[in-house]
Amino acid sequence: MASPAPGLAIAPALLALLVAALSVLAPSPAAAAAASCSEADRDALLSIRAALSEERLGVFSSWKGTECCAGWYGVGCDPATGRVADLSLRGEADDAVMAPAGRPASGVMSGYISDAVCRLDRLSTLVLADWKQITGPIPSCVATSLPYLRVLELPGNRLTGEIPPSTGSLSRLTVLNLADNLISGAIPSSLTSLASLKHLDLANNQLTGRVPSDLGNLNMLSRALLGRNRLSGPIPPSVASLPRLADLDLSENQLTGAIPDGLGAAGDVLASLYLGANRLSGRIPASLLRSRGLGILNLSRNALEGAIPDVFTPRSYLMLLDLSRNRLAGSVPRSLASAAYVGHLDLSHNRLCGTIPAGPPYDRLDAASFASNSCLCGGPLGKCT
Repeated sequence: MASPAPGLAIAPALLALLVAALSVLAPSPAAAAAASCSEADRDALLSIRAALSEERLGVFSSWKGTECCAGWYGVGCDPATGRVADLSLRGEADDAVMAPAGRPASGVMSGYISDAVCRLDRLSTLVLADWKQITGPIPSCVATSLPYLRVLELPGNRLTGEIPPSTGSLSRLTVLNLADNLISGAIPSSLTSLASLKHLDLANNQLTGRVPSDLGNLNMLSRALLGRNRLSGPIPPSVASLPRLADLDLSENQLTGAIPDGLGAAGDVLASLYLGANRLSGRIPASLLRSRGLGILNLSRNALEGAIPDVFTPRSYLMLLDLSRNRLAGSVPRSLASAAYVGHLDLSHNRLCGTIPAGPPYDRLDAASFASNSCLCGGPLGKCT
């Protein structure tokens, strides 16, 4: 009996390989269903939209049909489950919707944040930023019904009421930005339980009470921006122990007491410190001016006293050093001449005395940097008599 032709003998093997490949490439019915938008999430999104109004840019014009995971502006879904994971709508952005024809536009949205947002219980990112006219409180359920939330950004609106007291239960939260609103009340003590928090921005609100004494528990915190509120009491000493803190702004509050010793002593981490326009007293810690990484230091408009620590080094690189309008006495620090760079320097309206050192950076500064002191002379103020 004749044997089969070689081509015919391998045909079944090729066919088997082809079937296997197609089975891998073709999505299973279960996978296809999982990628579809959750009906419950879609209904929640439509309820959120119904509470908001934006007519200028048509941000919600793409929110049509049943597939909210495909093409709905600002909505992102988990591809494995079809659940909404991201809702991000920014009033100032540079994408095709917010910047048509390459011309950035500033959006305006009114209305309120519906508690329907809390039905999106797989949400990881919630951003409703810089819409200027969104009013009302932050739904309290945001703090209790969104366990997967990592980013909460609601700045640049007209939100009122208090920060939800249970915000500290959002254990995965890394970013909390509620700046530039009308939020009042105290900073919830629960916030210091947010072990993953890296960015905290509550600036330019109407917050009262004290900065939480255990703020230093937030070991991951790199930015704490609490300026332009009505906070009172001392700066917690625990702040000085934050190992990753790069930017701290407590300016334009009603804080009292001394600047904590050791602030800025943690190597070269702290880059900017704004404590201006408070009621701080006591001396400037030498550790602060000795800090190698500090580039911006504003302690103006307080009641600080004593001498300016003469501890600057060739590693000091100061883009801004503003110690104006305090009660500082003694002489202008000579070691500042050894700094690698000094940009803006303001020592005016103090009680300094003596001769302004010669050479840089003093030889390029004008008289306004030293005005209204007790008995300074030399440099831009003219010869000593």
